[in-house]
Amino acid sequence: MNWKTRLVLRESVFTAITFTAAAYSYYIFSFWGVQDHFNDWPLQEYLTSHLVHVELLMVGILFGILIAVINRITDTPKLRKRPVIQIVIYRTILYLISFIIVSILVLTVFVILIYPWEVMSGMFYAMSPRYTMSFVIWLILVVAGINMALEIERIVGPGNIWRLLIGRYRQPNEEERIFLFMDLKESTTIAEGLGHMRYSELIQECYHDLTQVVMQYEAVIYQYVGDEVVMSWPFSKKETLAIKSVQAFFAYQSLLKQKEQVYKSRFGLVPEFRGGIDMGAVTIIEVGDVKREIVYHGDVLNTAARLLELCKTRDEKVVVSDTIGESIKQDASFEINWIEKVSLRGKKIPVGAYSIQSIHG
Repeated sequence: MNWKTRLVLRESVFTAITFTAAAYSYYIFSFWGVQDHFNDWPLQEYLTSHLVHVELLMVGILFGILIAVINRITDTPKLRKRPVIQIVIYRTILYLISFIIVSILVLTVFVILIYPWEVMSGMFYAMSPRYTMSFVIWLILVVAGINMALEIERIVGPGNIWRLLIGRYRQPNEEERIFLFMDLKESTTIAEGLGHMRYSELIQECYHDLTQVVMQYEAVIYQYVGDEVVMSWPFSKKETLAIKSVQAFFAYQSLLKQKEQVYKSRFGLVPEFRGGIDMGAVTIIEVGDVKREIVYHGDVLNTAARLLELCKTRDEKVVVSDTIGESIKQDASFEINWIEKVSLRGKKIPVGAYSIQSIHG
């Protein structure tokens, strides 16, 4: 299963569950609790039968799938650069259109298999303008809320909204993770040549292109710091994810080369990034009150950052710790330029380091 399919599946499940839960909430608050007061209402029989639950589930599942598909189709670099509120409004309109499509499909199924059209039309006529308006307002709010939740998740990182809500990291937790530190090569010279406004546009474009690699290699963006970005992976199968982190680095370099003409036409250069990778145990904890954030602490981050510095002094593309190097040594996709023990700034004990080169350049 590729990364696009996984993302569509994840967003489909999230949207289906969220919308179905919201639909049941609306049903409970608008009818279930006061159903005994509507004995003469034409919708009474339907709303008290099991068929209403079939409809809610069908609409929730189909709507969830359609929203995820819309998100993938509209997830273009041009749209990602727009303000969040514009993205939310644009997608909310598409979601509402998709809801109408889903409703028509479900209605067609009901007319063919369950209720004749005369009965269904009678139910629609029984809905008062006020009831219809309340449903439309609820639908717009729910769809906009789902859209906003998906955008916020994109800002804070996959799964982090839920972790913040349940307070998972209010107390320190230890995890094994891989960290890839990357920064822009010759950034000071580039910034001087472009000026700070154009330089910021360059960094923005680079990070937009990085999104594809992040999703494809199942990484998490830990943080952006100027021209430096930190990517992370939790690991259970050490060797597999160690290889994936190195593959992600070279995949990004390859992507930047593929867009060589785009960057040259806009900025007069092709950006190159360097990398440092390490893996090991870190502590995860939630910090801040006004602005809450999940942060990592541990020697792994210090080592990865120092390996990135070593790239600059040695003029290498990527330098990894011996833990990473040993895990990928047998992979024919990479070749090792050198292996040695190096003294890194701030560390008393020398660290094993590997300089890695992709055989594909």
